[in-house]
Amino acid sequence: MAHLVGFDIPVILDVEMVAPGEGEIAAAKRLLERLLPPYSRFFDAVTGDALYFEGPFFNHCRKHGKHYVAVLKENNPALLEEAKTLLSGEPDLVREDDRPSVRYWDQEEFTTDAIKETFRILHTEETETKKERIAGKRVEKEQTTTWFWGTSIPQSVVPSRQLCQIGHHRWKIENRVFNALSANWGLDHCFHHHPQAILNFILILFIAYTLVECFFQLNLKDPLRKRLTLIALASEILTGIAAMSNRLAPWLRPMNNSPPT
Repeated sequence: MAHLVGFDIPVILDVEMVAPGEGEIAAAKRLLERLLPPYSRFFDAVTGDALYFEGPFFNHCRKHGKHYVAVLKENNPALLEEAKTLLSGEPDLVREDDRPSVRYWDQEEFTTDAIKETFRILHTEETETKKERIAGKRVEKEQTTTWFWGTSIPQSVVPSRQLCQIGHHRWKIENRVFNALSANWGLDHCFHHHPQAILNFILILFIAYTLVECFFQLNLKDPLRKRLTLIALASEILTGIAAMSNRLAPWLRPMNNSPPT
């Protein structure tokens, strides 16, 4: 699935089904090829999880003039160990005033045999204080998480702090799309088992979700939006449709084209 990040409204651009016997990367390449003609000016980079940190996909993005950002994990053990060795010692940037506080190690000119261009790796350590209830008492504990990202975006274009934000924004497709649509919009239910029917349902669901989000974010006044959730708004719309079920909706009534008298 292709989803624009960095916006208040979760805009889903398109989806590509994974064919039998193929992997997710093959479907992602087809999806990218289809997205570029109509949507190329909407995005400058493609971001993905650790599965997408592989040479053919990176080279595919660069061939089409798009940067890439992908998580570096244990599925690339040699490169990860090299990054851990080189991106150690004193950090290049420390932001203790941020929440969480973050230490950044950022270096360019990494190479592998599979990726045609040199690339950049950003390493972060993010520390935040979390509250837990243990034995009936509220306990504060410090938690530190470590991240590595590989990207073709140079430091002169996107600094370390902003690149970290871009890397984390990829999770919005999980939280604001997959989780939200599965929990409240029926994405995880198969209403019909024909492949084309399944695809049509998903696309119609994306359109409906985006339109309701646009109405919620851009049309409702602030006081109403503060006391009305997106799901509550969707329920109000459903109630309105049900109330009109025994008569034609205004947009379905035949128009009287006779000239005024």
